[in-house]
This record gives sequence, C-alpha cells and structure tokens, in this order.
Amino acid sequence: MTPMRSIHILLMAIVLCAGSNSMWGQSPYDPYFYPDAFLIRDHLEVFTDRSIYVVEETIHFRADHRTDGVAEAEPWSTVLYVELVTSGGDVVSQGKYALSAGESSGSIHIPAGTLTGNYYVKCYTRWMRNSGPRSFSYIPVKVVNPFNLEVVNHAGGDLSGQTTTRREYMTGYMECAIERPSYGQGEEVRLLISGNLMNRLPQLSCCLTVVPAGAIDLDRGQINFYGSTINPGDYRVNYLPDLKGVSLSGRVVDAGQGTQPISSANLYFSLLGDNPDYLVTITDKRGRFVISTPDRTGIQEFFVAPDPSFSGEAEIRIDQDFDESKMPLPAAKFALSSLEHEVATQMAVQMQLSAVFDTGIPAITSPAEDAYRGRPAFYGTPAFSILMEDFVALPTLEEVFINLVPTVEITVKRGQRSLWVTGPNSAINLYRPLIMIDHIPVFDQQAVLGINPEKILKVDVINEVYVKGNIAHGGVISIFSRNGDMAGIDLAKNSYFFDYKLIKARQIQSVPVYALGDHVPDLRTTVLWLDDVLLERGSPCEISFNAPSTPGDYVILIRGLAHQGSVISATARFSVF
Repeated sequence: MTPMRSIHILLMAIVLCAGSNSMWGQSPYDPYFYPDAFLIRDHLEVFTDRSIYVVEETIHFRADHRTDGVAEAEPWSTVLYVELVTSGGDVVSQGKYALSAGESSGSIHIPAGTLTGNYYVKCYTRWMRNSGPRSFSYIPVKVVNPFNLEVVNHAGGDLSGQTTTRREYMTGYMECAIERPSYGQGEEVRLLISGNLMNRLPQLSCCLTVVPAGAIDLDRGQINFYGSTINPGDYRVNYLPDLKGVSLSGRVVDAGQGTQPISSANLYFSLLGDNPDYLVTITDKRGRFVISTPDRTGIQEFFVAPDPSFSGEAEIRIDQDFDESKMPLPAAKFALSSLEHEVATQMAVQMQLSAVFDTGIPAITSPAEDAYRGRPAFYGTPAFSILMEDFVALPTLEEVFINLVPTVEITVKRGQRSLWVTGPNSAINLYRPLIMIDHIPVFDQQAVLGINPEKILKVDVINEVYVKGNIAHGGVISIFSRNGDMAGIDLAKNSYFFDYKLIKARQIQSVPVYALGDHVPDLRTTVLWLDDVLLERGSPCEISFNAPSTPGDYVILIRGLAHQGSVISATARFSVF
C-alpha cells in the first residue's frame, strides 16, 4: 500500500470516527496508522498586533496554517487553540478559534490579576499535540500590571539540548508608503502598500498593525524549536484533528476492573442550553471515542451517559481539551527599555481612561452566534405534540400516553411496561425509542411512566426511525418538565454534567474607529489592526485611518506568510503633533 493511499484510509477512518461511527474498520487510534500519521504535520505562523500590553487589554492575533502530508482538498484541522502562558507554562487565559482556508484570527483577553512579566502566546492545533509542545508556535509578549509591583516568576526550566530561534522577517518584497512623515491629531493617514512579490506568489494575505513606536518588534516574530521533534518510533495518535469544529474525545474504562477499556460502548451526549442538541458515539476496541460538537460558541453545558446495559462500572473519562504540558520556554529577567517604559505608561493611562469613558461600543459578533434562536428542536418538527394544560389532568403519565398520544403504545412483557412509537414505516418497531426529559436521555421507562403529569409541560413525538451517528432509534419521545428539573427523575448511572469550551465568537469590530471632535477621548493603543489585507502583484492596496490624538512617534508594520514558511514584511513611520 502506497503512503498516500494509507494516509487517505487514515483520513477516512478519522472522518467516520469524528462523525460518531468509530467502529468502521480500524480505529484511527490503531498503531497500524502511526507511521502514516507521523507524515502529516500542521504548521502555524502567528502574528500579534503588539509585543507589549497592560492588564485588561486584548491581544489581537492572526494565524496562518498549513498541513503537510495531506492533499489541499482534504479536510484537516479546523480549530486553533490559543493560550497566554508564563515561561513556566502556567495558563493565564485561553480560547478556541475557527480555522478556515488556512487562516484564523481573533483576540484573547489579559485578566486584571495578571502579574507584570514576560509571557508567551501559545498556539497549536489538536493534531499538533501528537507531536508534542515543541511543535507549537510561541509569540513572546510583555505584560505590565500598573497596580501590582510583583513580577511573575521567570523560571522557564531546563532548556538544555533544545535549540530555539526567532523568526526573522524578510524585507524588500513589499513597500508601505505614506503621504508625509507627520500628521495633526485626527487627520487622515493614507497608506499605499505595494509588493514585488516572490515568484509563484501572485497574491499575499497579510495583517497590518499601527502602534506607538516601541510597542512591537519590527524585525522578529514567533519562537520555533529545532532539533527536538519527536522520533518516529515514539509517535502516538492520542488526538484526532478537529475536522468539523471542536472535537470532544476520551475513553471509557471499567472502574471495577482498574483501567480495563470498554469497547463497543454506546455513549449518549446532550448539549444543553438555549439551542440543545443530541450526540451519540460508540467506543473502539481500546475504549476510545471522539465526536464533533455542533456549531456553537462560548462555554456550553453537556451531559453524558453510558449505555445502561453494561453490567460493570462504566467510567467516562473526557480528555483535557487544552494542552496541559508545562514545557519550559526561554526565560529572561523582565526589563523595559526607556521607549517601552514610555509606551507602557501611556497604555496604562489609556486603560484606566477606558474604564471611565466606557464608549458602549458593542462587540459585533458573527451572525452565526444568534442564528439558532427560534429554530425547532434538534429532532425537527414533531409529528405529534401536546401541551398538558390543554387537557384534563390525568393521574399518571401512563394514562397520558394511552389517552392523549396516539403514536405511542405501551406493551407489557414479564411485568415490565415499555414505550414504543408507531409510525407509517414498520422498521420503527426494530429499535427502541429515544426517550428524553429536558433533552437528557432517560433509560428507566418504569420511572418515566410513574411521573406525575402535573410536573410535565409538553410532550413531543417523532414517529420515524431517528438515526444519530451509527445508532438508530425507534422514534423520539421528548418530554419537557414544567420547572426544568427533569420532573424529579433520577439520572442514569455513571452519568454526569460538564462544561466544555467551544469556538469563541468572532469579533468583526476589533479596534474602535476614532473621529476628532468626539466627546470621548481617543483610547486606541493599537491605532489600527487589520488581519485580512490582500496584496496582489501589480495592484497597490490603499488603506486610510485617522491619526491618534496622542502626540508621538508611530510605526506601521505589515506582514505576510510566503512560500516555504518565510515571512515578508514592510514598515513605515510617522509622527503626530
């Protein structure tokens, strides 16, 4: 079998596994695939709007992504993981961001309690975790806390045997020109960006930042590690790529038998909240599972339950979604140059002014964030639905199904009552129905039938075979409690709730626009940040913005990732009087 064919089979296995069909053929976690998986490498080049910040500010970033070993048309990593960490690896802030068409951009907040010191913006994909933290991208930044004299511990640990370099920017391929060297406060500044781009590079996607002089390194970017990558024989596939958004993975073990994996175990996940959803998966022969979460943003609440038919103690262990390794990073004593000190002082003043002059400018987010409101339930429009208040009160829920829900039947076998959904397709009788209360799966049908109807608000029924992943249900019976408390019914054994971070909502408006004459002062420290400037060969790009109201010297830096991983840049300077 050729390498490309085996990589394609690995990709198919990952696609099916992430789509809740993990029992297809060989599992992508199988050691059989390790040699081929080793050939697939994600690479990131990350840029930030500045190199120095104060607490309560936002770090804006842009990431360029490429994958070696997989055809460009094939899907691969779609989520970027970003963390602000100390040189010792302690996490200050973190988030997940959409990665599409080789690019991602967003912002990460610096908490108020962050100590003054040297930090790193740590960026990676889920797939890169298989190669270890030395394959990640790290952008050094300085953070100043004007309210606390304490400085963060700069111990980065033992770096012996590791070689690190800073990415050097290449100049001469782009030019950034302005009309004159100085401007009055609030005057329009016009940039003309042109490029003598490299061969085979008809256009270049760039990011552009305008900041006070001394606020960004104009010559160097991220830190890369060399000579310390994982050996092929030590490579393991512990994490699959996020193919369709944020993945959620883990394993199931029999707690009564130590860590004995449970294979072929059905797992039921409920996504709760304003826009609920339902997901199922099945473990592979090593007890591993992975699912792709729905398209949501922010921190979401999940519920997970194992198949109750398992006689042992099924323990579901969810993988940590962020990398927890504390690999030592280059550490140096924190120091500010005289220019950096001046810039940091001005930033601190503007940060405090921002708290006083709250502009009230709302963060504009992607329309997708609110697109779900008003949609029907995840199972679609029910074939039958009743509101309990429309009918005379009945003594038991069993009576409700017998008298009010014609598409549900109750059978008795060996003294046990069971709910079945009937429909036009006789195949529905081959599978047990999915029964949910407040969008949480319930397996004890005797307990369901014993619920007091006064606790129930509504009942929906889907009377068709309902397939999720590779599990078929004989219809859906969805019950809604009046108080959102599952009508007091007990949860399934070994089930639990947990919170999980999904994609951070995309901020379209990154830096507020300032116009001279406003009653609110100019609070911009980053005067302009654009993460999607497209530069085409032979076609100059014109950009304009208002000069800041703070007198001083400013720099313009435009950067873009060219072929073979080289970064080309151009700069310009101007002053404000």
